[in-house]
Parts: sequence; structure tokens; C-alpha cells
Amino acid sequence: MKYEAPWGTSVRWITAGVAALVPVIGAVSPWGGAAVAVLLIAMYVVGPTGYSIEGRDLVVHRRAVSAVRQPLAGLQGVWLAPGAMGWSMRTFGNGGLCGFTGWFYNTRLGRYRAWVTDPSRTVVLEFGDHTVVVSPRRPHLFVDELREKTGVEPRAETPDR
Repeated sequence: MKYEAPWGTSVRWITAGVAALVPVIGAVSPWGGAAVAVLLIAMYVVGPTGYSIEGRDLVVHRRAVSAVRQPLAGLQGVWLAPGAMGWSMRTFGNGGLCGFTGWFYNTRLGRYRAWVTDPSRTVVLEFGDHTVVVSPRRPHLFVDELREKTGVEPRAETPDR
């Protein structure tokens, strides 16, 4: 089953704000406006559009580039965590333009990899050596399918670190 990755309010506002800056920056500096437009298009193209579980992999689907495959081998925990990205610091990646993608850090999760378009729908996947956060439209169904395919029981909440 493919789970859509809808844009949440924060992603919509950030993306709209950057899009609104394109003509303003273009009026001041044509090259600057073009650079921001190219950035906007690039983030749209590589942003997550959905997720699926294929075989033993989590697949992050994207618009015009190949999907990202995250092997589920070593999955130790999965839980619904609306707002898991709260108080996160981006260490490398995209902070909200067409999604939150890349590496982030917060005290709740530690260092983690995000493929998130709606921070209010987040699901955390904990592996032995890393953590991944995604935001499917139907997080409960996503966790149920993960449980069925991997045998890992979902947790009620984020474990204490």
C-alpha cells in the first residue's frame, strides 16, 4: 500500500513564502531570483510524495527522481509521534521547503533522518544505529503494516533516552 505524504501547514507556509520571494528577489537581482526559483523547483522535485513498504524496505517516493530505499533490517521500534520534530535543529538538509528532509537533531530522538511533509503526522522508526522519521497521511495504518511485515511491535510513546 502506498501512503501519501501530504503537506502540513508549516510546509505550505514556508514553501509559499519562498515562492513569494522569487519575484521580489528577481526585481533586485535577476540572478538571485533565478537561483531561488531553481532551488524551489529542485526541492519540489526531490521532496517526498509518499511511502510504501516493499519487501523488507521502506520506500520514500519522490516526484521526478528515483525513490529512496531504507532497509527495514534491524528495525527495533516504531511509534506514532505527532510533533516528534519539535525543537529540532537541522544539521544538514532542507528545513521546510516542500518538506523537511535531511539530518536533524533534538533531545527527544537524538540524531535522525527525516522524510517529513507534515510534522503533525510523524512516525518514528528506530534502528540499532539510526532513527528515521516519516509522515504518512494515515500514520496508524502505516504502523500497522510495518508491524505485520516486520513483527516489530509498535510502542505507545517515545522511549526515554
